Amino acid sequence: MHPPTLPLLLLTALTTTTTTVTAQSQSPSPKTLEIVTDPSSGYTYHGCYNETTGLPDTAGARALGGGTNLVRAGDMTVEMCWEFCRSGAGDASGGEGARFLFAGVEYARECWCAQSISSLSEKLPDSACNLPCEGNTTQACGGNLKLTVYIAAAATARVTWAASLVAAGAVSLLLI
Repeated sequence: MHPPTLPLLLLTALTTTTTTVTAQSQSPSPKTLEIVTDPSSGYTYHGCYNETTGLPDTAGARALGGGTNLVRAGDMTVEMCWEFCRSGAGDASGGEGARFLFAGVEYARECWCAQSISSLSEKLPDSACNLPCEGNTTQACGGNLKLTVYIAAAATARVTWAASLVAAGAVSLLLI
């Protein structure tokens, strides 16, 4: 097996899929939420993950810790979070040099940006992230102690390429 070529990696990174989940609701008719994917955003969907603040021996550390966050009650959308994390939010120098690798929306109104996701955070079924964004109620925006997580597209391509090397039997691997 040969490692994928750059065009194949780019094609993988640009593939858009639409996934839906059922919203948490008190009403008799459940609402379907969209897990937003837009290749032009620079982020791709990574999955639904649990928050780690309540886990034993974590001292309240977050799944997407060490970065920055934005809370926009009544206004949060997935696109707003992407822009906040992509812009180098919270960094005095700003710009693309401070772009965060992970962007996550939680509890319908919170955006979290970080360079890594905690190893204590576990991937959950997509349906566990079932709260609608307060700024666009058709979009999934995490849940109670759950994050809808996106990863920078360039990082996705590196992970895909690295996985292909491992599958091909590479003995050592350097991730860039």
